Amino acid sequence: MDQEIVDENLKFLKEKINSIKVALFRSEIDSELELPNNIIKTYKVEDDVTVWFFTTLNVYHKALSGKPFFAHLYFYKKEADFHLQLSGKAVIVENADLDSNFSTFSTGTYAVALIKMKILHAEFNEKRDSTNISWPKKIKSVFNQLFLAPHRIYHFS
Repeated sequence: MDQEIVDENLKFLKEKINSIKVALFRSEIDSELELPNNIIKTYKVEDDVTVWFFTTLNVYHKALSGKPFFAHLYFYKKEADFHLQLSGKAVIVENADLDSNFSTFSTGTYAVALIKMKILHAEFNEKRDSTNISWPKKIKSVFNQLFLAPHRIYHFS
């Protein structure tokens, strides 16, 4: 039964990631050559919620290829009624078999790199519509959203 719940949670997260597709990428690498924070578009999401995406990096980051690091993805879209924060172990993938409709490039000191991120922690927050509400109700709504908003936390190991 626990596996059924985990499968449903993975399916739910996969649907939410695929509905937004765009996220802010931030890495946590203890080095002088930190990866830049970038806006990314997901390339694909696997059933185990491994997210694949492209980002730009300095060619000096080639030394990081194949070494795991901790990273965060923040999925948000103004029109969406939710936002999603993911964190997990990521790795720069070399020589990956890609679809023929996407080509990588490098120019001078910058290159595009494929990153694979295995989700270890996810937070889902639902936004509530606050249009046509009086000011006292809006203030009450803000406090309710801070403390009582539909909020889901997932941990994967």
